[in-house]
Amino acid sequence: MTSPLLFLPLLATQADELAQGKINPATAFATWGDPELAVVAVIQKLPALAGKPQSDMQVEKALADLVKISRDLAESQPAGTFAALLAARFEIGAFARGLSLVPKVGARFLDEETFTAKEYLLESGHWDFDFRVKYAEKFQPLKEVLYTPSEKEVRLSDQQARTYRMVMAEPDESIHIQGLAGTGKTHMIETLVESLAACRPLFLAFTTAQLGELTSRVGRTNAVGMTFGDLADHVLSRDHDYVRPGRRASPRHQVQPSEIAEQLNINGIATFTAAQVASLCTRMVSSFCYGQEVDIGIQHIPRGIRLSPTDSAILVKYAQLVWDETILPTVPGLYLPLRGYHRIKHMTLSRDAIIGREFTHIIVDEAHDLSRPLAYFLDRCPQPVITLGDAYQRLDGSFYARAGNLRKHEISRSIRAGCEIEAVINPLIDKHPILQLAGLEGNGEINTKVAYYETPEIPEGPVTILVDSEWGLFEWFQRLGAKNARFSLLAGSVTTFRRFILDCIGLYHEHVRPTHSALFRFGSWHDLRAAIDGENASFLRIERMLSKGYRAIDFETSWLKLDQSGHAPIKLGRVSDARNSEIPTVMLAPDLLGAPVPGDRNGISRAFSALYTGGTRAQRKLIVPGYLKDWITDASRSAGKP
Repeated sequence: MTSPLLFLPLLATQADELAQGKINPATAFATWGDPELAVVAVIQKLPALAGKPQSDMQVEKALADLVKISRDLAESQPAGTFAALLAARFEIGAFARGLSLVPKVGARFLDEETFTAKEYLLESGHWDFDFRVKYAEKFQPLKEVLYTPSEKEVRLSDQQARTYRMVMAEPDESIHIQGLAGTGKTHMIETLVESLAACRPLFLAFTTAQLGELTSRVGRTNAVGMTFGDLADHVLSRDHDYVRPGRRASPRHQVQPSEIAEQLNINGIATFTAAQVASLCTRMVSSFCYGQEVDIGIQHIPRGIRLSPTDSAILVKYAQLVWDETILPTVPGLYLPLRGYHRIKHMTLSRDAIIGREFTHIIVDEAHDLSRPLAYFLDRCPQPVITLGDAYQRLDGSFYARAGNLRKHEISRSIRAGCEIEAVINPLIDKHPILQLAGLEGNGEINTKVAYYETPEIPEGPVTILVDSEWGLFEWFQRLGAKNARFSLLAGSVTTFRRFILDCIGLYHEHVRPTHSALFRFGSWHDLRAAIDGENASFLRIERMLSKGYRAIDFETSWLKLDQSGHAPIKLGRVSDARNSEIPTVMLAPDLLGAPVPGDRNGISRAFSALYTGGTRAQRKLIVPGYLKDWITDASRSAGKP
């Protein structure tokens, strides 16, 4: 069993300010207590202690010896002698090097409440060697020890244990567990599956990567895993009329709006051309697929489109035609894209669609990715459904309430990150424009450092830079390449990033319609610019770069500088690429803090969710813009929340 962490009687803010030269040592030491001064002296000696066997014990012994020396000096020398001696021997470089080694020797700093209580000292004023054990027990998150039916020992937090007992008390009832990031939801799934007798579970997840991670963690030989789209195929395949998607499911497969209009006899409406009407229809179908309606209606017409009642009715009729052709092709040669959300909606509209009795339980990880139709479909399944998710990680801002009779439970205590991260994450939770849930409780045993920057310089050392969108990705890709930084892209970014950039270049210079799904509906750069928020600084910088002649050959030159091994110290990706990841050091790029649009609650909610999701990936260090707190307050007010 590992030794409890050694908690040093000094605040992290004091140590940081001292290492950065923000405070004068002599002035500060004259007001600090003897234990704090002893910690400073120990940290300065850490380079000589780190890496040695039982280094944490050697550090604690050195700390206790220095506390005793300070007490002895206080009895025999004038007041302030110990502080003056330490100030004379203080070297900021040595202290900064030692500070970086604090986590490596199994030590961390106290929180302000415990630091002020001075429980680390005996009544005599000497160091209490029992303090680390008592304090570790107080802040150990996994206190509860349970035994599964197979006698396997499992350690859970008190919140996890309450959830576990709730599920096991009524194992045939469905439940939704809202767990904040890093609270151990996947660990909960492992424990529940291990404990449910004769459990033949069906595991569901949004992406193949999420599903692979979940099934590998659980390790049940009788477990079956499917993505949400796979589930729709599995259920719909029982209908002999169902046409499997084939190539139509590929993200690269697109059909020009003009071809859709021609093949389905779609005409122009009002000021819109036939191709524009077809494009509107595909957007209406997408909106329909994410809603609860059983038919396409005027409510699915995109915002800002103003039509007469007659023209609206015609547009709805055309959209219904596109939907029908999508799920049951009848026009030879017209292969409309058939995405996962199309298939899921198709499944939910079928009253006969069910999940077979070969599964005793349905377990959904990252359930915040469930579309509303799929969530309602699962709620009507006869099997108990256990969903675990975090509403704050819903990146599209499409929040909805689950069934009213469904049991619900919250977990808010983090296993992954330390208490320091609360200063960044809890304002996002507290001021979220739509959601109202409990704040995050950090893990007292982990040191997650928070650093702030004023200008977005390229950080030193291993770090993952997270951006909001492809535009931010493009901007940082060029910035890192220009500085000859050694960097790689997160796996989720590599697959589509190259196509996105080349499509942007082709659209701007050659007027070629893109094939990338985020750009396909734009026939010209003018149309793209009109759809982009005018305050999107990354887009504007890229547009200026293109206007100065940036071409495909320039991009290819930068692409060659990319580290393809994946082992580069700097990694770059979108927040959406980093979901389900635990990353030692994270930097949130400024494009995540866009200019909030007054009254746009959904847009501001999406921004909050992206910041929350990116920030909660960090394990050891989180680097954020210095104006983040002010931005959160202003954005919340813009959304109408006091």
